[in-house]
Amino acid sequence: MALRFVASPAEIADADLVILPGSRATVADLAWMRERGLADAVAQRAARGGPVLGICGGYQMLARQIRDDVESGAGLVPGLGLLPATVAFGTAKVLRLRRETSAGEPVTGYEIHHGVVTAEGGEPFPGGCCAGAVWGTTWHGIFESDGFRRALLRRVAAAAGRSFEPGDVTFASLRERKLDTLADLIDAHTDTAALQDLIDHGAPAGLPFIPPGAP
Repeated sequence: MALRFVASPAEIADADLVILPGSRATVADLAWMRERGLADAVAQRAARGGPVLGICGGYQMLARQIRDDVESGAGLVPGLGLLPATVAFGTAKVLRLRRETSAGEPVTGYEIHHGVVTAEGGEPFPGGCCAGAVWGTTWHGIFESDGFRRALLRRVAAAAGRSFEPGDVTFASLRERKLDTLADLIDAHTDTAALQDLIDHGAPAGLPFIPPGAP
């Protein structure tokens, strides 16, 4: 299984699963997708029953309409209309941890967004809703839940006529190994004593100040 970023409609048509990721510029990024034919490709894929997953800003794009007077100031903008939901941006940022059980599997995630999605139909999905093979969630990090991730990828593989053997790798153990590798590199190639001195006592007096954004 391979994960890659795509920028052409043809690549969307050939994928087993298309993921619309989170964004800090939902309306602008949706316009970018429309300009390049990617939005039409996603809609055509969904019409054929091809799996599509929207996460946070990606979920917002899948909704029927988006009212954004906060992030982009664009007002009312049509979404892709692939999920029975609407979006309204607020000035307060939502920040919270989430947990639930889906199809017998525990799922955890976190929310960080201004856009509030209101589902107006469809079926339940952790942090959102789904309609057919189109899923949307406001939760980041849902793929860190191993059982849920494996169950979802089995559905994706079955829809593509493929078999899926997830193995026994867990996200937590993989992340721990990567953190250990990073720590070893820092220990081998960084003056950790100097770093600790900066943490304990601050920067030496007389250092020149370089303002943010300076060349």
